[in-house]
Amino acid sequence: MNGMRLFWVAFAILAASLGLSRTAIAAEYKIIDRIKVPDGGFDYATFDARTGKVYMPRGSFATVIDVKTREVSQLSNGASDHIALPVPGTSVLVLTQRRGTIRILDGATDTIIADLPGGKNPNSAAYDPVTKTVVVLNKESGNATVVDPIQRKVVGTIPISDNTLEFPVSDGSGKIYDNIETTGEIAVIDVKAGKVVKSFKLSGCEEPSGLAYAAASKLLISACGNGVAKIVQADTGKEIASVPIGHGPDAVIYDPERKLAFIPCGREGILEVISLADPKRIALVQHVQTQQGSRTGAVDPATGRLYLMASKPDTSATAPSGGRVPRLAGSWEVLVIGP
Repeated sequence: MNGMRLFWVAFAILAASLGLSRTAIAAEYKIIDRIKVPDGGFDYATFDARTGKVYMPRGSFATVIDVKTREVSQLSNGASDHIALPVPGTSVLVLTQRRGTIRILDGATDTIIADLPGGKNPNSAAYDPVTKTVVVLNKESGNATVVDPIQRKVVGTIPISDNTLEFPVSDGSGKIYDNIETTGEIAVIDVKAGKVVKSFKLSGCEEPSGLAYAAASKLLISACGNGVAKIVQADTGKEIASVPIGHGPDAVIYDPERKLAFIPCGREGILEVISLADPKRIALVQHVQTQQGSRTGAVDPATGRLYLMASKPDTSATAPSGGRVPRLAGSWEVLVIGP
């Protein structure tokens, strides 16, 4: 056995003894491409595996990126302030608008199918495959509007909390989990029953925003505004891990193929990479330098590549009190980050 082979055998033994997985060891992500896009605000990004496209609402339109060709297009009728959610198996997108409208759009033809009433500031949304409905969280009215995207109608309203609501995720089995920003907890919503069945307090978590669900391990990953990520059991709310992260997160992006959670932190301009390969040894495995202000994105699980919206700060402008730093005109782009 030669020296190099001895080295790798010894390394494998050491890794096994420390409980490190191959996924955790091999987390070496970096910016591999930059895709120029039009100027404009953004919030959440989504990826549709059926079309191989990333959708990024920009306010009066939605930017669309084909991940295979890098082609950038836009949906002129895709007006949304927050999210463009693909409905699985269809060309339908559900878009949320700050003024209170939930838009159903045919993404293939850029045709408006219906504009439906939501609550106060419809923000984020999740698809429930059991009821085949989209649950839209109304950020400021503390409830959810349940939409049947195929029948083009609102089918219910679910009271959730008197506090500010943030991002939801589906477990694929009839439950939606939603971050309650003001109180630092997660509400568990039974969609078919149309009610909140329990809630979990996230100890030591302030202003949770991004949320993801790891189906294989049944864990929820929540990004908190005070520089920590909380990983809890979805059935009991028991904390499994508390991981230090940067500040200014607004999304948790989970890659089920590699069992990695990505949290873009806008204040420092870093992407935190957390391994959930071994639920007993959850760990932060990499800091990736991105850009200040980059706080949301989407992943293509087939390639492991992430797509994060980014822009440069306008150093000549003055930020409003309590607001975000103005962005430099012409600097908008999508960072492609890959292993």
